[in-house]
Amino acid sequence: MNILYVTTQDAMGSRFNGYSLHKSLRRLGHNSHMAVMRSELNESEIHELGNKELKRINFYLSYVERFFSFYSFLPITAMNLFFAPYYKKADIVHLQLIHAEQFYSLFCLPLMSRSHRLIWTMHDAWMTTGHCIQSLECERWLSGCGQCPDKTLPLPIRRDTTALTWKLKKWIMHRSDVCLVVPSWWMYNRVKRSPILSHLKCHIIPPGVDTTLFRPLDREKCRVRFGIPPEANVLVFRSTSGSFVFKGTEYIERALALIDPNPANPIYLLTFDNIGGLESLRNRYRFIELGFVKDQNTLVEALCAADLFLMPSIAETFGMMAVECMACGIPVIVFEGTSLPDVVHSPHAGISVPYKDYAGIARAINQLLKDRAMYRTLVENGLSIVQKEYTLDLYVKRHIDLYERLSQ
Repeated sequence: MNILYVTTQDAMGSRFNGYSLHKSLRRLGHNSHMAVMRSELNESEIHELGNKELKRINFYLSYVERFFSFYSFLPITAMNLFFAPYYKKADIVHLQLIHAEQFYSLFCLPLMSRSHRLIWTMHDAWMTTGHCIQSLECERWLSGCGQCPDKTLPLPIRRDTTALTWKLKKWIMHRSDVCLVVPSWWMYNRVKRSPILSHLKCHIIPPGVDTTLFRPLDREKCRVRFGIPPEANVLVFRSTSGSFVFKGTEYIERALALIDPNPANPIYLLTFDNIGGLESLRNRYRFIELGFVKDQNTLVEALCAADLFLMPSIAETFGMMAVECMACGIPVIVFEGTSLPDVVHSPHAGISVPYKDYAGIARAINQLLKDRAMYRTLVENGLSIVQKEYTLDLYVKRHIDLYERLSQ
């Protein structure tokens, strides 16, 4: 098969942007290429879209688009695809992260779908709304948006153009023959409720984790690397703020304020992403802040040094880090109302608590740190579920099966 992946970039976000699929398909003998806005990898099958002049025009068009509070309608860099030999030879064009940056116009969709089998993996809910990637508790996306309650959510806008954007998306998608791929039942149900997308075929393919990398390591050795004593209890989580407020850091902070630390078993907080913040906890806990971790081996060692992973997102389409933690033998605590309870098979491999119930997070932490039998059961179940549902081999096989069905 000749497969072309279209996405924002190759190296960054390789677990989501099609790069892992691309490499796996090439190892299996398929002719796979990638077309990206920005390439960091020097590989002959990865093609950076546009020349300097086209990118300069794209830059100004993107600025105009943002000024008028629209997104992914005016960019022209991806227009370069229509003249590329690797695009003309492709049997299937698989869109991935095409709105992570402004380079792909949604008006390309009807044109592409007339000449190619077109697949689009929906990594978030942006295509169901008038601007945001997660609508939280707002359900205006069901009836046309407009009167947006929060224009600051990603992707932020200056003025309320959500009703018009919603109508444009609906007009485009009802003129496009696109097969959708979503990572979870939560997102599948969202697609089937969406007036923009519900008429399209949709398949569930959860992301796959590389179990040769994400696997249980010796906990004591991992703790030595980060200066954590063996008797400590370690909680790991993403510390986020601003536009990533839906990741739930505020609920972690509130939950941890309710826990009475035990001097005999001090609690360490091992965090990713933001450094700083969480000031109310600084005198109660010991912090190890890793910031944004690019090295995958460091990420795995950090997870394996922990006892629990806290992921109380109030909106989540899948939650890859939850699966990576399960693969490392770390139980996960999540909120109900998102994809996460289903992803972690709560209560078998993780604990879910009522939506926004930070006291419930505190209770779950205390329970799992004390009930070692329950803890071991969650660990064993999580490792088993990863092998049955979330391996990289399964992820690749499910895509190949889909490609073959669409090619018949």
